[in-house]
This record gives sequence, structure tokens and C-alpha cells, in this order.
Amino acid sequence: MPQQNPPDKIQREIEELLDKLDTFVPEERLAAKIRNRRKERRRADTGPGPVERVTRRLSQISLGQLMLAGLALMLIGWLFDDALGSWGTWVTLAGLALTILAFVLSLMTGGARTTVGARHVQKRWRGQIIEYSEPSRMDRIKEWFRRRGRS
Repeated sequence: MPQQNPPDKIQREIEELLDKLDTFVPEERLAAKIRNRRKERRRADTGPGPVERVTRRLSQISLGQLMLAGLALMLIGWLFDDALGSWGTWVTLAGLALTILAFVLSLMTGGARTTVGARHVQKRWRGQIIEYSEPSRMDRIKEWFRRRGRS
């Protein structure tokens, strides 16, 4: 009976361990399991709170929708000025403020399609930020001031 070479046996064991490592799922700690179950039960029983529901709805409003709402308020305040009385002026001013706010926010985001409550998510790989786009004008200006401050 031929005897196997020891390196082949070691190689086979290494391959088995690597195969097991690919399918390995670490066991969740007992305290974490209990905590997660409690959170799930509370959420299932109560659902999202009123503040969470309102903020979720508001975060889905786009800047275009905000601008349209402002324009609509201005139009309503102007058309129904007599029917609204002193409120007509306030409705028109609120519409103007909303329109200007949406316009300024759209300029600040660089024309990107964003929602009012959107957070900027940085794409990272191995700790490095991945950027596929060119820096904006504002980023270039900030970088220019940083370089001038060091000299």
C-alpha cells in the first residue's frame, strides 16, 4: 500500500478548512439574541411612532415637489387673497419661502436628484472612499483655500 506524501495530506486539510470557512456563520451571542427579540416584539406590537412616521414621510419629499408646493402656495395666496383675508399674504410669503428654499438646496446639491432628508452616503472599499465623479466647484474652491492656508 503506497503511503501518501505528508504535504498532500496537509494541503487537503487546508483546503477542507478553507471550504468550511466559506460556509461558516458565527453564532450570535445570547444577550444579543434576547435584545433583538425584544426590539422585534416592541416594533411588531406598537409599530413606528408618530414622529417616526412623519419624519419618514417628510424624508421622501423631493426638492422638485417642495418647489411645486411653494409655487402652488404662492398661486393660491395670490388668487384667493380676498377670500383668505390677512392669511392670503402669509400663504403667499410661505410659498415664496418654500420655493426659494428648494431652489437654494438644489443649487447646493449640484443638481443631483435628492430628497429633503437625504443623507450623503459615502461608498467605501477597504477603508478608502470611492468617488466616481469629478469634484464640484465648491469642493475645488475649498481645496484651493486649504492649499493657500498651508503656504
